[in-house]
Amino acid sequence: MSVNKGTLYVIATPIGNLKDITIRAVEILQESDLIIAEDRERALKLLSHLQLRKPIVTINAYNEGRKAHGIAQQISTGKQCALISGAGTPCISDPGNIIVRTCHEMGVDVRAVPGPSAVIAALSISGLSPDRFFFYGFLPQKRGKRKKILVELLSRPFPAVFFESPRRLTDTVTDISEIAPDREVVLAKEMTKMYEEFVRCRADELVGYIPEDVKGEYTIIVAGNRPDKTGRGEEPR
Repeated sequence: MSVNKGTLYVIATPIGNLKDITIRAVEILQESDLIIAEDRERALKLLSHLQLRKPIVTINAYNEGRKAHGIAQQISTGKQCALISGAGTPCISDPGNIIVRTCHEMGVDVRAVPGPSAVIAALSISGLSPDRFFFYGFLPQKRGKRKKILVELLSRPFPAVFFESPRRLTDTVTDISEIAPDREVVLAKEMTKMYEEFVRCRADELVGYIPEDVKGEYTIIVAGNRPDKTGRGEEPR
């Protein structure tokens, strides 16, 4: 139960096209005293698009724990603050959870302002039976750990969703093609932007669709391990 007047709004922002922001998100950003952002440059771009000028405090995985108490204290004095990530919903594979937890511990009101999500957007157009799915986020950098997790996740009967950086995309796609070569895979990049890319093919064909100059963050969806006619299913290799 909240005992302080301030409010922390966790706001989902566009994953690409700035027109995708919700009316409620715009209204709260207009009324906010402070913006807490993962990326200052992206925050300024969004605020400029909305013709807003607001104080910005930046956080990341390294300084969030140190800044969380001070931010929560500011909110507890009655300030209205907006927490945003570089794109999509904060706290999901992005910083913000420590601040949210600290606000709860200090009795500060925390409210969600839902909106764009790269995971849901990609799933909705994947055609891979997305009623049930498993979202992992970013896979481990080390190949041994990454393959171990992929083998486990790709043995399940529902789609698995991952994020991947451009520098590790080829390695991850190669691992998926080795584990489950016959599985359908979706690769989504720059969704809602001008150069949006969406590829849907077998896992063993996917490497051929990766450009030499890989840029941007990717969302990968691998179809679930559905039983075949014998009921045995396709076992990851």
